[in-house]
Amino acid sequence: MRILYNIAFFIFGIFYLPYLVVTRRYRYGLKEKLGFLSKELKSICAKNKIIWIHAVSLGEMKAIGPLTPLLRKAFPGRKLIFSTITNTGYNAAARMLEEEEAAFYLPFDLSFIVNKVVDIVKPEIFISMEAELWPNLIESVYAGGAKLVMVNGRISPRSYSRHKKARFFISNLLKKFSILLMQSESDAKRIKELGAPGERVFVTGNLKFDLGLKASEGDRDRLRKKIGLEEKEMLLICGSTSKGEENVILDCFKTLKNEYADLRLLIAPRHIERAAEIERLLTKNGFNSAKISLLSRQTSVISRQPIFILDTIGELRSMYSAGDIVFVGGSLIKRGGQNPIEPASFAKPIIFGKYTYNFQDVIRMLLENNAGIEIQDGPGLYKAIKGLLNDPEKRNQMGYNAKVVVDKNSGSCQRTIEQILSNS
Repeated sequence: MRILYNIAFFIFGIFYLPYLVVTRRYRYGLKEKLGFLSKELKSICAKNKIIWIHAVSLGEMKAIGPLTPLLRKAFPGRKLIFSTITNTGYNAAARMLEEEEAAFYLPFDLSFIVNKVVDIVKPEIFISMEAELWPNLIESVYAGGAKLVMVNGRISPRSYSRHKKARFFISNLLKKFSILLMQSESDAKRIKELGAPGERVFVTGNLKFDLGLKASEGDRDRLRKKIGLEEKEMLLICGSTSKGEENVILDCFKTLKNEYADLRLLIAPRHIERAAEIERLLTKNGFNSAKISLLSRQTSVISRQPIFILDTIGELRSMYSAGDIVFVGGSLIKRGGQNPIEPASFAKPIIFGKYTYNFQDVIRMLLENNAGIEIQDGPGLYKAIKGLLNDPEKRNQMGYNAKVVVDKNSGSCQRTIEQILSNS
């Protein structure tokens, strides 16, 4: 089976190579992806017992953040190393490192590459965020004697349908995990149906509820002042938008701006390399815009343009505190939606489209607690925003409800570390 998988992965790699060249993503960690680790990483692994944490990208790496100090405390004498696939995930991991810790790019999942890396790292515990199932990696780590742990496990309905077609293969991988800690009961049910041993599956909640996002009026006032918002102005934030959504947003904003002169818009694309593309789209639609970077050394980035484009990574969640209404992107198109927990943590009324299967349980909780509005299309988006603009009491109540949902579901980090300790 591993031979067939290796052949399939190799063929996939040949077709994937042009994409890497065109997008220039080959620049990020290619040596490590091929199994050539740095001297520093080799030295850390040679001298210490290792807990290896893998998080595929930025969102997952941020979510593991609150758990890392608990791991260091629970396992003194062990050192944490982090692997990821994306550049944004790598940068997030680098910001969490303490002395004698390291981050690197996950090697390509070919057995001869993975075996080499695992032999160098020699992890005592391997922690996989969500449901990252790389067959050769799992086989190699397991063969090396490490304890495999899945944290913040999630199996979306779409992933479940896909995995179910290869249940025998997936089941084999899941049985190698010592413990599988899932976000919700529905995730736990799905992973057991895919072959995970029931006695090893536990529900600990979503780590993203524990990100500790604290908003204060000081944060809100400071950020609004920095970008030039007056007290009377309302800021609509459209966060983590994907291609195809900005057109819909602009159509709504054009109409709303004629009705509400004090309304301003901030667009934060899911991929910041699209900032220039969005700027051209705005110009084509007759709007001037200003790019803003909260990391700028300038004391102020004041602009009187009607629309802002946030073009820095990792700053959207801070910016939510300055907003009044939030639309969470990736949900008007079939992308599965982006994280609504961040704006909810700041007590913001949240709007999202119908494609939210990546955060199905969180969305359900928001809707059940009157903390979010699901819309179907552009007209629905316009109606939802207009309704919130016209009704400050509803706006405030929805935001309050959203924060209550977050507070009630926090504590996942503590539950996770307790389960890891009890099964060590």
